[in-house]
Amino acid sequence: MLTPSIQRLAIWSTAAALLSGCSSSTPTEGEQGGAGGSTQSGSGGKLGTGGAGGTSAAGPSGGTGAVIGSGGAGGSGAAGRVGSGGAPGSGGAMGSGGTSAGATNAGSGGRAESGGRTGFGGAGAGASGTGGPGAGRGGRGGGMAGAGGNTAGSGAGGAGVAGAAGGAGMSSTGSGMSAGCGKAPTIASSMYNNGQHITITAASMQRGFILNVPTNYDNTHPYKLVIAYHELNGNDNEMYKNQYYHLLPLSNNSTIFVAPNGQNGGSPCSGTGTGDSGCGWPNSNNSDLALADAVVAELEDNFCIDTNRIFATGWSYGGSMSYKTACERPLGGANNGFVRAIAVYSGAQLSGNCTPQKPVAYYASHGTHDSVLNYDGGVTLAQNFSTADGCTWMTPTKVTSGAHVCTNLMGCSTGYPVEFCSFNGDHTPDPDNGQSGNSWEYQNVWTFLNQF
Repeated sequence: MLTPSIQRLAIWSTAAALLSGCSSSTPTEGEQGGAGGSTQSGSGGKLGTGGAGGTSAAGPSGGTGAVIGSGGAGGSGAAGRVGSGGAPGSGGAMGSGGTSAGATNAGSGGRAESGGRTGFGGAGAGASGTGGPGAGRGGRGGGMAGAGGNTAGSGAGGAGVAGAAGGAGMSSTGSGMSAGCGKAPTIASSMYNNGQHITITAASMQRGFILNVPTNYDNTHPYKLVIAYHELNGNDNEMYKNQYYHLLPLSNNSTIFVAPNGQNGGSPCSGTGTGDSGCGWPNSNNSDLALADAVVAELEDNFCIDTNRIFATGWSYGGSMSYKTACERPLGGANNGFVRAIAVYSGAQLSGNCTPQKPVAYYASHGTHDSVLNYDGGVTLAQNFSTADGCTWMTPTKVTSGAHVCTNLMGCSTGYPVEFCSFNGDHTPDPDNGQSGNSWEYQNVWTFLNQF
């Protein structure tokens, strides 16, 4: 991993061209590198006073089946909504709620294309309120979810049938299941855990990434996924050699790690050596965001990934790309968003400006004497996500004595904390001592990410 002094010697010549739009300092470093939607209960049907209970018709995709109403005719308790999934695909259309005195309305079905991600949950609410099993990639929850869609009214009337294609949604405790669960990967084992470059096409460019999979990988167990973005003048090979910002040794075989390779002047970086001069994340025309989409889709199709626990991290330019990915692809957001939390080391908005609209748990660290990317700019990034995360904003404590101080913001939405660590130092992912692998940073980051 390169030291800050070597970083600046390596890239002053490329900084202005690559990082226009930055703050007064320009990065010139050579660096180191579900089930278902919300669970609000239905209003509950009023208990009838006589007559035989009706039966609910099964949904067209064969969800959980009809439920016999007990006792009198059901009231008009409406089934709760399921989060807004995509349009039904080949994985099966949503089940339409049957009626028995009072109709129960099915929510919109999760998208279940073969090979495509499911939507936010199963359509319709059965008596148990549980969405149907997902097809394709596991569902993307929109909030802190429980099982299935909202439950139907508790009166005696028939309940709607669960939709056939509902995927697993985001839950504070549950795991999302990707399409790769239960099947052998088509990416050969000789292509990962050894620094091999895996090629992939995104935005009409042949790009690449390096992959690490737990040595005891089990395709029935969903694993966390960490995307590690390298810094300016770095590459995926550097990320592999420094063990993905030193998080791999802390993961204890719980996590899949991937390091995408950046680009330089509209061309993919070579990925040779432990760095590429000028290699970074300009994200012109969202071409680097397209790479993130392609990599996540490829890994979800091949491996069993917990779709509710996908994270991004990076230093400097890599921190910028982590911020951009989270802002544009938050879990539960548009465009099949997938990012649950990020960790940004000394970042700025260098990969395209974005104001977050959906919550993503946010960790950041920044040196008070950063000579490449301004400290106050790093604070602003944290403030942007604190707003999206519902936190009560206060400027994080700036370290004045000692090595570092971390501030946890108050009032954040449940499951979406914001933590900012101010350290006495320059532009580095290794705060306090500047020595690769010996900083407090990595355990701090792993503790933050591993809480989800």
